[in-house]
Amino acid sequence: MHIFGFVPKSQQNYFLGGASGLALLSVLLSPALAANPQTENKNETLITAQKMSSDQNSAVVTAEGKVEIAHAGYLLHADKVTYDQKTDVMKAEGHVALLTPSGEVQFADRQEITGNMKQAFAQNVGILFPDNSRLAARAVQRYDGRYVVADKGVYTSCNICKEDPSQAPLWQIRAKRVVHDNTDHDIFYHDATVDFAGVPSLYTPYISTPDPTVTRRQGLLTPTPGVSPNIGNFVRVPYYFDIAPDIDAVLAPTFSTEDRAQFGGEYRQRFRRGDLKLSGTFTYTNLISDTGVNEGDQWRGNLLGRFLYNINNVWRAGTDVNFTSDKSYLQRYRISSEDQLTNRAYVEGFKGRDYTVANMYYFQDLRPGTQDVQPLVLPQIRFSALGEPGQTLGGRWSIDGSLLVTERDNKDQAVSQQGPNTRRFSLSGGWERQLISDTGFVTTLSGLARADTYWADNVIDRDGSGNIYNNVWLARPFAQGSVLTRYPIGRRGDGYQQLLEPIVSFIGAPAVKVDPRQPIEDSLDVEFDETNLFMPNRFIGNDLIEGGSRVTYGLRQAITFDGGAHIDMFGGQSYDFSRNPSFPEESGLGDHRSDYVGRLEMIPADWLNLNYGFRLNRETHALQRQDARVSIGVPEFRPFARYISARQTETTGTLSRAEEATFGFGSRFAKYWTMHAAHTQAFQPQPGPRTSSLSLSYTDECFIFGITARQDQTNRADLSSGTSVVFHFYLRNVGGVHTDSFTRTYFPPEFRQQD
Repeated sequence: MHIFGFVPKSQQNYFLGGASGLALLSVLLSPALAANPQTENKNETLITAQKMSSDQNSAVVTAEGKVEIAHAGYLLHADKVTYDQKTDVMKAEGHVALLTPSGEVQFADRQEITGNMKQAFAQNVGILFPDNSRLAARAVQRYDGRYVVADKGVYTSCNICKEDPSQAPLWQIRAKRVVHDNTDHDIFYHDATVDFAGVPSLYTPYISTPDPTVTRRQGLLTPTPGVSPNIGNFVRVPYYFDIAPDIDAVLAPTFSTEDRAQFGGEYRQRFRRGDLKLSGTFTYTNLISDTGVNEGDQWRGNLLGRFLYNINNVWRAGTDVNFTSDKSYLQRYRISSEDQLTNRAYVEGFKGRDYTVANMYYFQDLRPGTQDVQPLVLPQIRFSALGEPGQTLGGRWSIDGSLLVTERDNKDQAVSQQGPNTRRFSLSGGWERQLISDTGFVTTLSGLARADTYWADNVIDRDGSGNIYNNVWLARPFAQGSVLTRYPIGRRGDGYQQLLEPIVSFIGAPAVKVDPRQPIEDSLDVEFDETNLFMPNRFIGNDLIEGGSRVTYGLRQAITFDGGAHIDMFGGQSYDFSRNPSFPEESGLGDHRSDYVGRLEMIPADWLNLNYGFRLNRETHALQRQDARVSIGVPEFRPFARYISARQTETTGTLSRAEEATFGFGSRFAKYWTMHAAHTQAFQPQPGPRTSSLSLSYTDECFIFGITARQDQTNRADLSSGTSVVFHFYLRNVGGVHTDSFTRTYFPPEFRQQD
């Protein structure tokens, strides 16, 4: 036997070895073994106590005063430990705490334990698990270091009330018998009752759950019930498959009164250099087209997925899959509210400031009615390179290029729905430098040289003549230079800082006249606001260029208070010397002078947040676009509202106006309770209510519960408007699904990975 280290007079440490571990306590007073310094054993036992004694006649060893015994991963604390060599049983008394190798701690006033720590018995025991959940029992026995059997046990993962520890937790499971398997990490409850707030609410003769150390486990997840206007009453029954450490899946059939059964699932896999995620659903049910035609029972479904693979430190490849069988399926099951799905396969590379990507796209239009033929993009290639600052004439150079190939199936389609087949190559080179003068002017100089070439077929003239051009060859050179100057003026006041910043830019370029034979693929929409006021090209995409010379001017003023409140205002306008004819009149850019655009953001205190963007007609000052958001109040009750009114103009000249308002409130009216309500009302183009929703939820450290009701006023032949209600709940360590709507992700919180 060895004794290591300095031993204070008030406390002695003993390292013991031997087959029975603590049985060697009996040799502490044996001079023969103490004289043999070579005795060692891998299964050592450490005993720390303030006082040790031994009765040679009864073969009993006693340790008293802050006793600590460590053996084979177990750690025992007690005021007094008595060890009987004949029976190989220790009796621990007074503030007994036993830490097991699996991490839980057993508390008792008295406990009997065998010398190897694998068998034990105690009464009035409390067990604390590593995640702070707990089990209390009248009597507990441990067998073979694996099974813990508790009689009349009570388990909960809720925290004990600090003000009144005797108060019942929010929920608990009471069972006549509880068995904890430390090897398979299961907890079994026999003759069990689930109590909520001390009230018995659910009885089951048998239930088993993984113990708190389990992060994922194959088995049935808690069913999710609900009510939907499209499929009626429903219940989803998900089952989780733990296939491998890097692979898992969920099978989640949904049974409903209208569609009978819908089958769905999700598959996930991690690779050393990537990951795969696929989800989908399918059912055989009645299909009503968006025109109102009943097409009978059909196979319907969807497939959603993502694959990403990192080839090396520069290149990666992937796919995004979003496909559905018909226009209304996703909204029928509330899988998605998107009106257009994008499928993409890509290879992209990142190296320093350089970027290259090759994309292939397939689009699926889900808007009701007859829509334009969607293009198949095979491929779209883009690359860009950016130089070092100060490398070229004190500035930075850039090179951008792109190749686009689109194909459409225009066969048997009306001319108004047809589109071009395009091959486009674009190449541009740019330069930019920033200068800061001693007087505070910040000037940005930039230049651009660009060339675009087109080869296209089936190009329909946009003037409404119906002319169709084939085998079109076009080349378009373009050059542009710009100077943007800012003069930020700041001053410090009593408790605030103020910034006044006038901004002026001049852009010089030749006027660009759009050839009627030119296909337009990516510049179909124009939306003029404060975010693109100073942009060199306010058309999106590459097909249309904003040529001509213009001057743009604006003014920003901001006030920031020491307490954090601030007010930020901006407004501006541009003047085009050549009047660009490519912009429709209603876009706000169709004349020499543009409309006025601006934004106001005001947060004077935590209880108010106001953000307002606008566009005013240059002549009449009538509001052409508004986007207002406001919230006011405290967390206990905070109403909000948003109003949108905008004229959206396509380059085809088609004008539409959208106007709607959303208002509601959020409330954290108690420590764990929240409520949200919202209503959306449309005014144009089709007035009427759109959606209303109300949700109530409770969330604490051990329990999540909520109910969401939604009133949908969708006016479509293939979708029913009405009320849907979904419940969600989750008992920590026991199970549940936390979701407030139909979703393609069936994994409960403990199984979800970071995307």
